[in-house]
Amino acid sequence: MRLCAGHYLLIAFFVITQCLLIILRNSLHGVSYYRLKRVHNLVNMEFMMVIGSMFIWKRVTEALNHLDPDKITPARFRWRTICFQDVARATLFILLALSQLSFLFYFFYVGSEPHILAQFSLIGLATYLHAVVFLVIAELVHQFSTVSLKCGVLESQSRYIINSRHAYTYLSLFCALLFVLGGLYATLSDPVYTRVSIPLRNLHNGDVKVVLLTDLHIGPTVGQKRMQKIVELTNRLNPDIVAISGDLADGFVKDLEGAANPLCSLKSKHGVYFATGNHEYMHGNVDEWFAYLERCNVTVLHNSQQRILMENGDRMCIAGTDDLFAARAHFPGHGMDAQRAVVGCHPGDAVVMLAHQPNAAQVMLDDPIVSKRVDLILSGHTHGGQMYLFVPVIYLVNAFARSGSYSFRCQLLPRKGNGCFRGLYYNEPTGVYVYVSAGVNYFGPPIKMFGACEIIDITLKPVI
Repeated sequence: MRLCAGHYLLIAFFVITQCLLIILRNSLHGVSYYRLKRVHNLVNMEFMMVIGSMFIWKRVTEALNHLDPDKITPARFRWRTICFQDVARATLFILLALSQLSFLFYFFYVGSEPHILAQFSLIGLATYLHAVVFLVIAELVHQFSTVSLKCGVLESQSRYIINSRHAYTYLSLFCALLFVLGGLYATLSDPVYTRVSIPLRNLHNGDVKVVLLTDLHIGPTVGQKRMQKIVELTNRLNPDIVAISGDLADGFVKDLEGAANPLCSLKSKHGVYFATGNHEYMHGNVDEWFAYLERCNVTVLHNSQQRILMENGDRMCIAGTDDLFAARAHFPGHGMDAQRAVVGCHPGDAVVMLAHQPNAAQVMLDDPIVSKRVDLILSGHTHGGQMYLFVPVIYLVNAFARSGSYSFRCQLLPRKGNGCFRGLYYNEPTGVYVYVSAGVNYFGPPIKMFGACEIIDITLKPVI
């Protein structure tokens, strides 16, 4: 594609905007810093999406133009093809426009229930992402076939693929829609229970039931009704302890308090505990969320701990750290300090640590002071990949996806073929268990892999 004057102006505008935003970011701290960072990320995403939209438009319109109405017989049916082409182009334009606007719904129309425009826009974003990936794969196959034909290798197969280019475009769009509809069905269904038993060396007198909730992501596509259902399902388990390991909300309390109110109805024998995730620092004011949760009788673990005396005489210590991302948030008074989080836990306590990111859990296990005190780390963050497209990325950037690299043994749940992207892990050098949840909800588009919206029902057992 040849560059015209408009393309050069767009590139120049992008470069100038980048320079201005970087200068401004370096002069800010706290909430103001991350508001500007959100704007900066939005600019970058929109620029990248414009490139992707141009690619999708080019590929699809070429395929539509290939439907020549003059080839349709008899002549009275030609209007149908012409009409289809116009409707398809209009639909594609609306889809691309909605996907480009999707990030704005983290700033506008945020309330107790998802706004219909936000839902359609973020579903459009998921469709866009899938379409880009499948069309890029089709384009790579086409280019490979072109090279093969020129080299005289697999000539008949290569010629067939080249001549079928537009058919592969339609196939790519069909696959994108299929994945999106499947993911939408998964999120419209109730979260599933994932049950696991974990032996703890410092439990002696009986079982303890812990329910783990991570990645609630209250925001543009998660509202009060969804949260009410999650709370009902959690309370049905009659837990001893409820642990919320980060990424509670994608916005400010003033906008999302109504959607979050069902959390005040969570019930457990020994309390509800919360530790931050990265989104608390990216999408809102974390201190305002702390105050809100305390009004809901949720104990905030801000590099701190809470000791519990169980009815059977066992002693537990629930600890939690600020997210690993907090140090980069420039938010005063926040930053992960695992040693401080466990300092109040006594020898002989069964220590459960809430740490949102698996990479944070890895940092703790590399710290001998912390790893000697902790029995179990409860994490989330990965969403199990959320969409099938993102599984390779999750594999590359998160600890425990590559369990062998970290002296870990991935213990698969027998009823789930979930690989090592989520589930129970055991660190042999330290004797510490790590549980990584795929999360009860999703970030952004209401699209997720089947069975990946999960409430973790953990039974802690004495070591036999």
